[in-house]
Amino acid sequence: MIDAVLNFTINLDPDKFMALLVVSFLLCLISLPAGFYFIRHGRIMQDTPTSKIRSASQGFVEFKGRARSIDDKPLRAPGTKTDCVWYDYKAEQQQYKGWFSPGNHRGKWITVAEHRSPFSFYIDDGTGVCAIDPDAATVKAKFTNKWKQGNYRYIESRIEEGEMIYCLGQFETHQGPSRQKVIKETARASLNQLKKNHKALIQRFDANSDGEIDLDEWNTARSAARVQAEKEVDDDYVPTQHHVLVEPFSKKNPYIVSCFGEDELTSRYRLYSVGSFATFLTTGVYSFIMVVIRWGI
Repeated sequence: MIDAVLNFTINLDPDKFMALLVVSFLLCLISLPAGFYFIRHGRIMQDTPTSKIRSASQGFVEFKGRARSIDDKPLRAPGTKTDCVWYDYKAEQQQYKGWFSPGNHRGKWITVAEHRSPFSFYIDDGTGVCAIDPDAATVKAKFTNKWKQGNYRYIESRIEEGEMIYCLGQFETHQGPSRQKVIKETARASLNQLKKNHKALIQRFDANSDGEIDLDEWNTARSAARVQAEKEVDDDYVPTQHHVLVEPFSKKNPYIVSCFGEDELTSRYRLYSVGSFATFLTTGVYSFIMVVIRWGI
């Protein structure tokens, strides 16, 4: 095997030799940091405890729960027309250029259309719900369909309603308006309605019957609207809370939404790191051998 590789390398013409050397060297450079990347992210997944949405602290968290569409309105995947909460759709065309010729039935697949759902969806862990912004996340879906039509092929990945998901990201809670603010907005809306119905405004608040609303009468209308708003807003009103999961502030922390569980994901990252380091060693040694062959160093 080694002799075959050496003979192949020695017999390459100069242009292909240099091209292969560059590719081998670049793979060597890329694979080493990739290996450390997978190790670091695997450790973060193992070291981050699973939080409950109801009691989670603000910051970097790990959640496990079921995917839910917002307002019970699932999306429709563009290719399979399947209901889902998230999708990634890609159309590719087989093109024949350069080394890829129709004669040997090989072609280069070029992406001609791609659409990834930008819409948020919920994770529900039984204690609460949290909206997930998938825009910057690394999404790993289980449901994937592939099909071909002529010289086109289509790939569609989905997260479906109710599917178990595992998430790592930045947890934030946005507080709703206070009771006083709700009362103020309710009173303002009531006054705006009165302004639109001038006849009703005159009938209720024109105390001196002059057909106009003066400043004192308008203040009376404002007070009445305030009293009515206080009756409509319960005394035990609690501001709503809206939880969201977004890209972490620190670039060292991963932002992951996965349909594969934590154990399976960490095992995959461990294998990826082993493969990356093996690639680093192999391409490093091969690049050195090529340099020796070419320049006799």
